[in-house]
Amino acid sequence: MTSARGQRAAPTPTEVGLGEQPKDVSASTTATEQARARIDEQLRALLRHQDGTREGKDPEELHQFRVAIRRLRSVLKAVPSLTGEARSATDTRPPEQAPFARYTAADLRDELRWLGDLTNPVRDLDVLLMRLRAETAGFDDDELAAAERLMSALVKERGTHRMALGRALSSARYQAMLTGLATLANGDGDDARDPLTGTTFVSSLRKPYRALRKAIDDLGDDPEDAQLHDLRIKGKRLRYTAETALPAAKPSDVKRLTKLIKAAKRLQDVLGVHQDAVVAAKRVRELGAEQDEPLPAFVAGRLVEREMARKAQARADLSGRCQKVLKRAKPLV
Repeated sequence: MTSARGQRAAPTPTEVGLGEQPKDVSASTTATEQARARIDEQLRALLRHQDGTREGKDPEELHQFRVAIRRLRSVLKAVPSLTGEARSATDTRPPEQAPFARYTAADLRDELRWLGDLTNPVRDLDVLLMRLRAETAGFDDDELAAAERLMSALVKERGTHRMALGRALSSARYQAMLTGLATLANGDGDDARDPLTGTTFVSSLRKPYRALRKAIDDLGDDPEDAQLHDLRIKGKRLRYTAETALPAAKPSDVKRLTKLIKAAKRLQDVLGVHQDAVVAAKRVRELGAEQDEPLPAFVAGRLVEREMARKAQARADLSGRCQKVLKRAKPLV
């Protein structure tokens, strides 16, 4: 399907190979089926937010698109044995001539990383522009005009990255990735060589937990901004691993996992505020230094001050959030 602008619209779930309805695993006892259902669920979410991501009118669409990417990568990491075969989405030959393409969890994780990397600069600029516009809402007319002058370069840069993302969403590479994910969700391939259990998923928490704990232990009294950014990434990995484990977990672990997910999200929120403030302050300083008139430079200085205050508050909240995550994770690992 093609949009009014000539761009390829998101395919329907059935067009990429999924069933008419999401997988129902409420009565399932196998973790493999739970994993395939998770892939099915998040692939549908990816498709649901694809057109909104391309349009770029609502930043929440891109945010949810990125969440689906991260959740898909998490479940593929937890079940590296999943494979499937299907007709390649990029092969235009007749079915009797087109060979089957083999899809593996590792290959598709790499493709999802490629897609995620393309969304990163767009999301960063979305967040930055939203923050700056919210901060300047109370400025007088002259200051608002100066602020818009500062932000015009960011708007242009965002447009460039959005065009690159749009091209990717219309590419044969992206279509092949969708087909591969649907193939894994459908259960094509032999899983008998590496059977999964609910314990497999809970055990997968150990590696991200240890990485997060080490990062917390290494922070010291005045950590570098880059350390906290790395800590944020490790916290996300633990959270998404816990979300992947939840559907297949034993009843005794469900409550613990739910509490861990909640604590990890709160840590992620604090670290997200910190990282957004770091990025905003840096970019605004750079933009202010490029100005040849005093008012835009003055406005830039005011905005930097506010971001630095946010950064300090996030650091003050950090220790308690870190300890809560470790406390919630320890009984599971």
